[in-house]
Amino acid sequence: MVSSKEWDWKNIKSESWLKPSEESFYYAEKWRAEGRTRMLDLGCGLGRHSILFDAKGFKVTAIDLSEYGVNHLREWQKKNGTDFRTVVGDMKKLPFADNAFDCIYSYHVLSHTDTEGIKQVMSEVRRVLKPGGEIYFDLCAKNAWQFTQCIGDRIDENTIRFVGGAEDGIPHFFADEELMRGLLSDFRINVLRHVDTLATPLYNATGSHWFAEADAEKEYVKPDFSGIIGTTVSGKIDRPLGSVHPRIPDMTYTVNYGYVDGVFADDGAEQDIYLLGEDKPAETFTGKVIAVWHRYNDVEDKWIVSADGRDYTDDEIAEKIEFQEKFFDGELFR
Repeated sequence: MVSSKEWDWKNIKSESWLKPSEESFYYAEKWRAEGRTRMLDLGCGLGRHSILFDAKGFKVTAIDLSEYGVNHLREWQKKNGTDFRTVVGDMKKLPFADNAFDCIYSYHVLSHTDTEGIKQVMSEVRRVLKPGGEIYFDLCAKNAWQFTQCIGDRIDENTIRFVGGAEDGIPHFFADEELMRGLLSDFRINVLRHVDTLATPLYNATGSHWFAEADAEKEYVKPDFSGIIGTTVSGKIDRPLGSVHPRIPDMTYTVNYGYVDGVFADDGAEQDIYLLGEDKPAETFTGKVIAVWHRYNDVEDKWIVSADGRDYTDDEIAEKIEFQEKFFDGELFR
């Protein structure tokens, strides 16, 4: 499996990459009418589709491998006065919980890997979609001149690594109908369309792509925190009550925030906790885990620890952790 490589967005001058694709307008209306709300812009680039879906009322999460692209989107957010989660990350290992999203929009993105990579990507897509969650995406088609004339270095029977330009060194996977159906074997295919694109003033290139709309077929498995809730844990407070976030100066901690000694979370760091029942800045803690805040658009769950033995209500917990969790999409589990 080849390593992922981001687009060189800082050298892209075309305004077309700031304008949403025509299909995105359709899916914004379709998915909204279907009651889908949690949306992932997979391979957001400079942010054109994230901005559109946010304006349409979706709970947007945006991810791209390019730090430049994500930072461009963050600046766009500031200008628009919007605030949704943006992440620098790899589509082959999505930093999100299982069953996190109702829908995924991914335009001219998923082809940027090889044969083994695209299998991993589709596995990750299915994992983070809810049962019945829908993706709209495209892959390069094998009848494209870029594949038939092999304009770069051939990596495997379906993949070429481009040479030169903004996509220098970026692999491109090319599919035919059989490959498309195989990649979607664990999905219900609603639309599978082969499109040849001609050069236009907006899109100054020719190409051939497969476009697919498909729903994840799987059973819902509820997160199980029964082995955690009710246990007594101890640890350290590294962000005490009243302190300021080290990277976000306008965020003040309204509760003590720390980590459990010797217990590691999915992000590889020690398990974070919110400490309730201590109204003074603390250095250490011991308390009972009374709930877990499960983040969907992240890999970090937060344990809710009661220092005074009180079993706080859901509303009380939500109010106390809102100062930070308002930036994420999550759910409280008891």
